[in-house]
Amino acid sequence: MKLKLLLGILMSLVCAFGQAENAFKFRGVVYDVGLRFTPESCSVDTFSVGLVKYDMSVISNILRANTVRIEGEEISRLVAAARVAHAAGLEIYFNPWKMNVGEQEVVAYMTEAAKAAEELRQEGIKLVFVAGCEYTAFNNGVLPGSSINERLASLMPPSDAKELPAFYQMLQERSKTLNRILSRVCQAVRSQFHGPVTYASGTWEMVDWSLFDIIGVDYYRDVQTDEEYVNGIRRYSCGDKPVVVMEVGCCAYKGAAKRGGAGSSILQGTTPDGKSGIYEGGVTPVRSEKEQADYIQTQIELLDKTDIKGVFVYVFSFPIMPYRSTGFDQDMTAYSLVKTYPADNGRSRLMPPWEPKEAFYRLAEIYRELELQELADR
Repeated sequence: MKLKLLLGILMSLVCAFGQAENAFKFRGVVYDVGLRFTPESCSVDTFSVGLVKYDMSVISNILRANTVRIEGEEISRLVAAARVAHAAGLEIYFNPWKMNVGEQEVVAYMTEAAKAAEELRQEGIKLVFVAGCEYTAFNNGVLPGSSINERLASLMPPSDAKELPAFYQMLQERSKTLNRILSRVCQAVRSQFHGPVTYASGTWEMVDWSLFDIIGVDYYRDVQTDEEYVNGIRRYSCGDKPVVVMEVGCCAYKGAAKRGGAGSSILQGTTPDGKSGIYEGGVTPVRSEKEQADYIQTQIELLDKTDIKGVFVYVFSFPIMPYRSTGFDQDMTAYSLVKTYPADNGRSRLMPPWEPKEAFYRLAEIYRELELQELADR
């Protein structure tokens, strides 16, 4: 049985099922302004306020989103993007994210980010502070390992069923450490920021939600049935706190839907000349924008049957993994709604330097229908 389903069973002991209500309050998209998954690279090398203005206008007026989760490491970029998003009429989930560091550095970093977020709030910008994302995987000090891949490897459940009790005992013990750290982070954030606070949890993390105002979960689907997927998110409905799906999405190749949040891991590296990918099993995937679009539509339709308050589709653009019509197409193993052109393509010097994928158009249709549903329910 999959890890997330087993953890869902544990959560069902303390959380009651929710009942379906109206359309999502938050129709969201994740917007990346630059993350360092490794010290050597940044997902957005060049930050352009002009491009952010263009993108936020598209997110608001064409995708018909009403909320954007802005994630990134550099606080000045987060602040600039938040102001642009506010001007475009979007509500904001403000998500500072410093990866591959430990507790002390995270607390200090979040304190500074919270000061900046409070300044925005005092300007009249409506935002929610996201006090971390999948800390166990992306930061040091909870799970063993000095890199993201090493920490993720420790989350793989054992194949021998006899070893599962010890595995879940380990997760429970590690969650105690996680919640101690999150408590410190929350205390630091709330000392500076006086608006609502949430956290983007992994489904394997047993978070103490009493620390937060909003329950947030990155909720991808792989091989679950429709019923299993819906019941899994309903188990987060505890008491009066709203539940928001902080991430859901899919890569754009055949077979990506069954891999869900692990879709990008099929790309395991690049050849020494950088001109080709090294793929799992030695087989290059076949690009399929339709698979990505179908996945997003199905998951949003299923989630709309629950009582969650919003959903963020991951991710608007991801320029570190560009699109090529021939040769090494990194974009198909990214989750982006648009395909960004590489620097050696003339399209990269146009505004915008990207082109919508099928999932972009599908999401625009879905969000417009949800918007109309919301208006009809008023």
